[in-house]
Amino acid sequence: MDGPRSYIGGKQSHNFPMTSGFLSHSLLEIWDRYEKQVRRSRSEISTKNIHQLRLSTQRLEAVLTLANSLKSNHNSKNIIFLLKKVRKRLGPLRDVQVEAMVLKDLKENKVGKKGSKGFASFFLRKRSSAKKKAVICLNEISLRKERHRIRKMAKRIVEIEGQKTKSQIENELNRKIRCSLETLNRMMTRMDPKGVKDIHRFRIRAKKLRYQGEFLTALSGSMIFDLNILKQVQSVAGRIQNDNVSLGTLDQYLSKKKHSTDPRVLAVRKRIQNNQANLIDKDFKELTALKWRTLN
Repeated sequence: MDGPRSYIGGKQSHNFPMTSGFLSHSLLEIWDRYEKQVRRSRSEISTKNIHQLRLSTQRLEAVLTLANSLKSNHNSKNIIFLLKKVRKRLGPLRDVQVEAMVLKDLKENKVGKKGSKGFASFFLRKRSSAKKKAVICLNEISLRKERHRIRKMAKRIVEIEGQKTKSQIENELNRKIRCSLETLNRMMTRMDPKGVKDIHRFRIRAKKLRYQGEFLTALSGSMIFDLNILKQVQSVAGRIQNDNVSLGTLDQYLSKKKHSTDPRVLAVRKRIQNNQANLIDKDFKELTALKWRTLN
């Protein structure tokens, strides 16, 4: 007979004894994935590694939040706080990847104009600054201290898993996620669809709910709601946020008097602005019209 399956990065794993608990082992394995990504990022700071590291923090936070719903634990709250801090401090380097597309746009202007050398220099300075901040952030992560907290929390979860059946734990987690789903639905219906910041906050909540949904799907073997809709929301909201990052960068560059009339940059800014407006007015509005339904 097969043992329980753990969840890592949206996938299932079978690498532990059948007598072990699903939640405690999943927590330890997701932590291990996060720790390895921290070390990988320290060895090579790249937009890819930083992106994967930020995803690792989001998945770990999602499982910690679910575990905390079973029994409130100060260790989990401390770790969640630190994960959010790490993710925020690494954000500028993540934005560099988006900003690089703006630079590429300027260099490959379809109407034959030359790229802006001024913006290229501006971009390189921003990238250098973001990398320096990322190095400081990565070096300040105390893996040993946080690993100790995770292991203490895993032991407490083992105790809970010994006191409750899998079905009982699954029902409690199910209630937590359903509550989050209802909150997200209310947020979707009440938010201003033209509010870019509101859409970004909505996207963050949707992403967290998606990771929790994937986790519970691995536990129960069936979806409690349509994860594909969440992926659509993330995709559209993510593109809106990317445009917002690009516009912010371009506005920062254009704020300097000597750059304020750069025709190449102004042309790219206009195109990005129109694209974002179209995403909000068409794609995102279509998503808000959808009525989500639970599947079991």
